[in-house]
Order: sequence, then C-alpha cells, then structure tokens
Amino acid sequence: MLHSLDDLVPPGAPDDLRRFAAYWIDKAAGRLMPTFADIDPVEIRWSLPRVYLVRVVDGGADFVYRLAGEAINLRYQGSIAGKRVSDLLEAGSAAEVIGRWRRVVETPAAYFVDSEHPTSTGLRIRGLRIALPLGPDGGPADHIIGLTVFESRSEASGAVISGAETHDVRWVELGRPA
Repeated sequence: MLHSLDDLVPPGAPDDLRRFAAYWIDKAAGRLMPTFADIDPVEIRWSLPRVYLVRVVDGGADFVYRLAGEAINLRYQGSIAGKRVSDLLEAGSAAEVIGRWRRVVETPAAYFVDSEHPTSTGLRIRGLRIALPLGPDGGPADHIIGLTVFESRSEASGAVISGAETHDVRWVELGRPA
C-alpha cells in the first residue's frame, strides 16, 4: 500500500502532487485503493482544473477518459472526455501511456512521471503527473485518477502533440487484490 508520499512523489515536485497523493491515501483508509465513490470533487476543488479520470475498459484492454479538467483540455485544444488515449496521441506515445495504465490496474500500482512534451507552437511543455487506481475494496481497479501539473515557458504554448520525452518515472506497487 502507498503509505509514504516520499515513495511516490520526489523531492522538489510541485506541492499539489503531494497534496493530491495525500488525499488519495486518506480516502484509501488502509485499503488497497479508494473507490470512485470515495472521491468528492468538493474536497479537491483546488485540483479540479488539472485532474483526469480514466475508466478502465475490459480489465485494462482499453481506457477512456471519463473527464479531464480545464488545464488538461486546454493542452489538447478541446474536451477529451469520451476519448481514448489512442484518439489523442500517435501510436507509439499512446502505447506508452496505455502500458503504464495497464500496470496501474494489473499490479495494482501508482506512478509519478516527469516528461517533456512538444506542442503545436514548437515550444516544449513539462508535465509532472501522478496516476492512482480507484476500485472496489479488494480490487481490481475500475478507474484511474490523476493530477497533472504543467510547467511551461508560456501559458499559450499550444496543444500537446506526440513525442514526449520521459525524464523520470517512479512506481509504487500497492499489493495484490484479494
């Protein structure tokens, strides 16, 4: 189980990533993971523009964005709700994300990733994110919830396009579902 924020979020990462992970740990309440129903948007109002929620399809055969906050939608120049990652990214980039999400579901696990993304304007934007499973007590995960913090030289840096360069990935295995 994820007990320590330091295991997941490295020193120097944005405080909001630590705060979001702490919220998830609190909602798990000693269980492997919290349920979708445990998450109360009112309690995390501060994070909503940067939150994404992904529905697990057929045990991880595919994934569909259930919702994404305004800051994330801005980076894709429109709502990504109802879309698969393969609808948004080129095959190689989509496969990398799907591989991570499958590991979140199958292990179950949580991860932090620090990556840099090219944008449609030619600038690069840094994305720091955590992804955490949600599911019934005993698993398996039926959703993935995450928070993304974008750091860029310009807030108007354009839409994210494929070709991310990953700088750091941290995994925490949560244990086995019963």
